[in-house]
Amino acid sequence: MRRHLWTVLSERVAYQNPWIRVTEYDVLRPDGQPGLYGVVDAGHNAGVVAVDDRQRVALLREFVFPVDRFLWQIPSGQFREEGPEIAAARELREETGIAARSWTPLGMAHLSAGISTQETHLFLAQDLSFGEAEREPTETMTIEWIPLEDTVEMCLRGEITDAVSVIGLLMAFLWMEQRGLKRG
Repeated sequence: MRRHLWTVLSERVAYQNPWIRVTEYDVLRPDGQPGLYGVVDAGHNAGVVAVDDRQRVALLREFVFPVDRFLWQIPSGQFREEGPEIAAARELREETGIAARSWTPLGMAHLSAGISTQETHLFLAQDLSFGEAEREPTETMTIEWIPLEDTVEMCLRGEITDAVSVIGLLMAFLWMEQRGLKRG
């Protein structure tokens, strides 16, 4: 099988659990040399920038096991079967208890295309209503409402480092600014 200038000689699932699958490919590289390529399939991701009527964003502060630290994040999570907007609405409700009547697709980005098939689909959620969060047992997070412009500064200062969150916040800010929807 060919993938552009790569030839796949064989493939095998090296590791799998309910959240990720790692496939190893024996390949002939574009230079003709044999090689091994590992690809992580972690499903796809949906992320939500939830903005209230005061131009504040619902940011989560959560301990993230792989990086062993607390991170600022927008509500987001994995999906496989459902569509991106359905997954985004589910993640927003589960993690924050928020529902939105207005949804704007902000775009898609590959999270780490050199090693993973995972895409993030980002949405701006507005016209919010509030209820109770329905978090999973592993989700221990707090919510803070931070002005959208301040979250952009937090991204630029390196205080928000989660890629889904950085991309989503910057895209939401630019989308709203271009339409004259944010206070300035």
